[in-house]
Amino acid sequence: MSVSADLAQEWLAWQCKMVTGIIRGVFYPVTEDAHLGAPLSVWPNKGDASQQLGNLQLQDAAAQVLKNKRELALSRQLYGHDKNRTGDIVACPLFVDERMVAVVAMLMSPRAELQLQTILKLQQWSASWMKTLLHQQQAATRNTGLFFLTLATAINEQASAQAAAMAMANQLADQFGCERVSIGFRQGLTLRLQALSHVASFDARTQLVRRIESAMEEAIDQQVALILPRETTSEALITRAHLELAENKYAVCTIPLPGRAGFIGAITLERALDKPFDKETMALCQSQVKFMGPALENKLREERSLLAKAHEAFLGFSAQLMGSAYLKLKITSLTTLVLLTALGFIQGTYEVTAPASIEGEVRQILVAPQNGYVKAVHVLAGDVVKKGQLLAVLDDRNLILEQQKWQSEYNKIEKEYQEALAKRDRTQLGILGAQRDQIAAELNLVVERLAQTQVSAPFEGVVVSGDLSQSLGAPVETGQVLFEVAPLDHYRVVLEVDDHNMAGLRVGNAGHLIIAALPQSKLAVSIKQVIPIAVSQDTRNFFRVEALLTEPSASPLLPGMRGIAKIEIGERSMLWILTHALVERVTLWLWSLGL
Repeated sequence: MSVSADLAQEWLAWQCKMVTGIIRGVFYPVTEDAHLGAPLSVWPNKGDASQQLGNLQLQDAAAQVLKNKRELALSRQLYGHDKNRTGDIVACPLFVDERMVAVVAMLMSPRAELQLQTILKLQQWSASWMKTLLHQQQAATRNTGLFFLTLATAINEQASAQAAAMAMANQLADQFGCERVSIGFRQGLTLRLQALSHVASFDARTQLVRRIESAMEEAIDQQVALILPRETTSEALITRAHLELAENKYAVCTIPLPGRAGFIGAITLERALDKPFDKETMALCQSQVKFMGPALENKLREERSLLAKAHEAFLGFSAQLMGSAYLKLKITSLTTLVLLTALGFIQGTYEVTAPASIEGEVRQILVAPQNGYVKAVHVLAGDVVKKGQLLAVLDDRNLILEQQKWQSEYNKIEKEYQEALAKRDRTQLGILGAQRDQIAAELNLVVERLAQTQVSAPFEGVVVSGDLSQSLGAPVETGQVLFEVAPLDHYRVVLEVDDHNMAGLRVGNAGHLIIAALPQSKLAVSIKQVIPIAVSQDTRNFFRVEALLTEPSASPLLPGMRGIAKIEIGERSMLWILTHALVERVTLWLWSLGL
């Protein structure tokens, strides 16, 4: 528990005046770590040099009391510049709740030993009085803090600013014993009364309300708290409205309510004329108002209309924008605004970008004509072939054996047919002739199948797919794809256009294509066909769009080459070109959320 400077000064002055012959009195506080602190109070405040030097003897005596924790009396002590003066010193500890909080030391004119002991007893009794004063001070502080907490809770629990003002007025009236407490808020340039203590409703047109509002405006205009009756008339303050309100019947105190940017209103307290407002009450009221003003302002701000909130936000933004703070941010924002405005007026060509690949205009698929085995392979995928070039050979051993078999049968029947012809046996000639034709047909079929074991290129082109080099001896079935061949001089371009970019894409739109293998060449293309079938692949959803090369390529192209195509849609503003994709996606997302 600490002792305030005012309380120490008042108590020490009373002690020194109570005993005659006191030359010097010093009040030393004891710190939390049990050390002697700097003098908290000195009596008298001014003294000659010899009295100032007496402080050294008093400090030594106080240090002994702190060390021994008991009172001390020293007789016939020399002090002064030349130690030519004699005085007595008494020092007494002050205990509060068994803890030493201070040491009081006094220098006085010499006197008898019995008188010194009497003075020590008097100081001990005064120490008990100091203990009582400290407990009272602590209780008052605790009660003030409790009132602060109760008042803050009452304000925060209310839903509106008017209800909070009513709760605050009732609490203040009860705390300070007021006849009436009024709270008013600014509404534009005027001030309107919002709450009267212990009054549920009132007529704003009455003379009393007008006088209260005038008193509040009088304090706000002068930006100072006004008290009537005043303790001093030295200050040049206008109190005409307060005089009309008091009518020589009440003591009036008006305190402006502080806010973030000036005063938001005022509080007027009125009580009986025989209980005027003193400085202590005024200071306590002002400390509470400083805390409660922002709380009431927050509730007022919450009750504003959306238009008022938007207007304030716009003014705040404008003030920040035009001020000198955040200069780099403002320059960046202004540059961005100018750039966006310029992009909104500048026209550019809107192009749709899509992955593209080269495909042959036609594609010949070569399949296995019959069941068999791969005997030999002469080309791989990507090889350029000529018309009739041998690509692969299937195993023909079984077919050769079958050909020999039917050839032997044919020779046998032919011999028998010649013998029957020599004998002129018409019946036998008819039977053998039919058998010979049948065997000849079988023989021709085997020869045809032997010819099919050799897979040849149908035209000059490139092998797009088919690699049987690792499948020698592997069985193949009839209809199994062996090779795909595409021509070298007729191509088409297939674009994979994202579904977000399909709008505006039409047959005949021109564009350019760059192949990854030939980045230095830009090929002109034109949209030939838009296939209205979506393809989902690798988490993408796109449409196949066919395009034609409108001019021959200086470098040879091969089917399967990939690149990037850009198709021109039309003229748009540069701002739209840069932002439309993001705007469309956000719009779609908001629509999916039901907004």
